[in-house]
Amino acid sequence: MKKLVIIGLLCLFTSIIFAQNTKPVPKPAPKPTTNNPPVANNQPAQTTPTKTKVEPIYSIFQKSDQNKLAKEKEMGKTEKQCAPELPRVKSDDVIFAKRITRDIYFADPTNRYLVPAFMDRNLVDILLKGVESFEITAYQGYNSSLNKLEEPLPDTDGALKTLIDTKVGQFTPRQYGEMDVLSKMGLRVVEDWYFDTNRSEFKPFIISIGIIYAGSKVLIGMRPDDKNLADKSIKLGESGADMDALFYVNYPTIRNYLCKFKVYHPNEKIRYSFDDVFQLRYFSSLIIEESNPEGLKITNRADLKSGLDKLLEADRIKRSLIQYEQDMWEQ
Repeated sequence: MKKLVIIGLLCLFTSIIFAQNTKPVPKPAPKPTTNNPPVANNQPAQTTPTKTKVEPIYSIFQKSDQNKLAKEKEMGKTEKQCAPELPRVKSDDVIFAKRITRDIYFADPTNRYLVPAFMDRNLVDILLKGVESFEITAYQGYNSSLNKLEEPLPDTDGALKTLIDTKVGQFTPRQYGEMDVLSKMGLRVVEDWYFDTNRSEFKPFIISIGIIYAGSKVLIGMRPDDKNLADKSIKLGESGADMDALFYVNYPTIRNYLCKFKVYHPNEKIRYSFDDVFQLRYFSSLIIEESNPEGLKITNRADLKSGLDKLLEADRIKRSLIQYEQDMWEQ
């Protein structure tokens, strides 16, 4: 009996030892489902290359402009205003001020770049589109005695077309680049020249800009269908004579609109905006009025008989402004 017990214990002890030393058999690895060749040890797996879409580059400035645009998106709204803020001038610091009205004629070759054939760089087209899209407000008149823009154009569709048809007839977009029409048009700029003692600056503050056209007396008697600025009987007036405004805009309120559009320049590297043009005075103009007690324009003065006398008077006013600045520095 003892022998049977001893034999049974030995068998049980032997089975426990064999169970501990036995390792589980690993399962075979699943077969690859792709057609890729087997991967060797310590080598990266081969993947199918994907083609990256590359944007075409058309200009040497393109890369830097993209970086600039990405940076501007991170800025606040006030930082993205492209028109620099006008200086804040105190009335006590201004010791001299004079109201000046001047005309910029597109017939002058110096101003031809303001109205090129390219629509996105044509100032007349830009202003008309701004009024039509209600981005800027147009006024039908400017009261010089009150220094106030009057009769705002209604914010309704077709209001601008009705105004154009009434004053100059059919004024189609194709005419914006035709010099037989644009040579009889221009801009009227109303501005204040002032001397700021705090900054020691003698500079202008532009109040309003208006699109002007010649031959208003000729056009006023015609039917709307017969009106056409290309009519050869319409002549450019001398020193502002027979030049009426199509509409006016308040310049300080449209600067952020104008600065979005670049001016045509023979050197494409130069990227001035239309706001830069007016702030830096890149135009040729003719003074038609300075502030005076009678409120007369040069063309209406009885003491100036001929057109040459009026041109000389305009030049005298221009030189008097320059002379005043020089006299201030000599004191």
